[in-house]
Amino acid sequence: MARRVFRAVLPGVGFAVAYALAILVGRASRVDGSEVSLVWPAAAVAVLWGLHARDLPRVQAALHWSGLAALTFGVNLTTDAPVGLSAWFVLVNVSLAAVTTIVLRYGDRPARLREPADLGRLVGAIVAGTLVAATLAVVWFAHEGQDDLVRTFALFAIRNGVTALTGVAVALRLGEAQWRRHRPSPARVAETAALLVVTAIVFIRVFWLNPGHPNAFGVMLPAMWVSLRYATTTSTVFLAASGISIAWATLLGRGALSEVEPPQQALLAQGLVGTLTIVVLSLALFRDSRNELIEELRQLALHDPLTGLANRTLLMSRLERELEEQQPGAVGVIVLDLDGFKAVNDAWGHSEGDLLLVEMATRLRAAVRRGDTVVRLGGDEFVVLCPGLAHHDELHQCAERIREAVARPYGVAADAPFDRITASVGTAVSDRLSTPRSLLAAADRAMYEAKRAGRNRTAAAPYALRAG
Repeated sequence: MARRVFRAVLPGVGFAVAYALAILVGRASRVDGSEVSLVWPAAAVAVLWGLHARDLPRVQAALHWSGLAALTFGVNLTTDAPVGLSAWFVLVNVSLAAVTTIVLRYGDRPARLREPADLGRLVGAIVAGTLVAATLAVVWFAHEGQDDLVRTFALFAIRNGVTALTGVAVALRLGEAQWRRHRPSPARVAETAALLVVTAIVFIRVFWLNPGHPNAFGVMLPAMWVSLRYATTTSTVFLAASGISIAWATLLGRGALSEVEPPQQALLAQGLVGTLTIVVLSLALFRDSRNELIEELRQLALHDPLTGLANRTLLMSRLERELEEQQPGAVGVIVLDLDGFKAVNDAWGHSEGDLLLVEMATRLRAAVRRGDTVVRLGGDEFVVLCPGLAHHDELHQCAERIREAVARPYGVAADAPFDRITASVGTAVSDRLSTPRSLLAAADRAMYEAKRAGRNRTAAAPYALRAG
């Protein structure tokens, strides 16, 4: 019980701490000589907190929203804000988080960042939430008699909207990223190192050491290169580092925005970060989506849709490569055809027959060696490609394992056992003159010899090991 309570309370405590720190960071980012904050990360944390509360039971969700409201009020009070303003900004910040959460999760859609459409929904939700919050903020300032409400609205909306968009996008993407440990190639390491050096030079030369705000957008060049060359997760890390660098330089009074007046500085800095966010994520997500589509099409072109095994096209490609590479050992082929499979379809129907073929694929994968390729040619005919054979016995042993795996009873038709399935198996081993077609034809002839000899047996083609 205590553990369940701890698990329920811990995320709320984490969000509360992050939210309080984010407000302090926002307060500390005031541009010199101005009350205008350059960034407002509390907007992003509030949205993420709202997204977390969205999936909780009502009582827990209400506690999280109450925590967000109480913390907003308390932190504003501690920074010398009047009670009325503190209370009003509770409404502003909670509205920003609530409206964004409702729009983003409308129809119970998941909050994610995997494809360009997800970015479009995120931008739309942030815009909706920010416009509501900015309108409420302007209502307060109008009540206080403040002038130039249009600029106030623009400053609030752009600063909070861009910070929320960038922060939420980075959090969503990194939160669902699969961090795989792998050793990159030396060429990839060299390319990445060169990219980091070039990017650092561009940022230092174009942004930090080059006054004049039109030059600031020169940082788009390395950003576009990263987006088109690397995956979305890597591009997101680059985006976060770029945003921090832009904000840091501006707060230090350095670089392309140093000669601009404080309110305009905040608008330009956030405009640059917002542009980077949309460009980088749009290109990176489009690239990832394109690659996923290509991989799906490749999977469909080279694999059997029912069993997921390789198909004839992939078999011929791999068989031709194995024969051309002349690696040590011979190349073996096993062809098997199921005995009595028609009876399964006749007795139990084609759907149960399909289930049996899927089970067959699982058993074949388990029976072959690592590095062998299991193929479904069509119907109830399968092939196993076995490269790197040291002797005939190795192929024969694999064929026997396959035949024994096929002969085990199957559970089909509501788990009713069906034990009349066996396999006739033919094997062939390559020699110096073998071609993909001749090797397959030899194994196929051997398989039909096994059928004529009484089925449920293995026959080998008269092929010798390849010399050398």
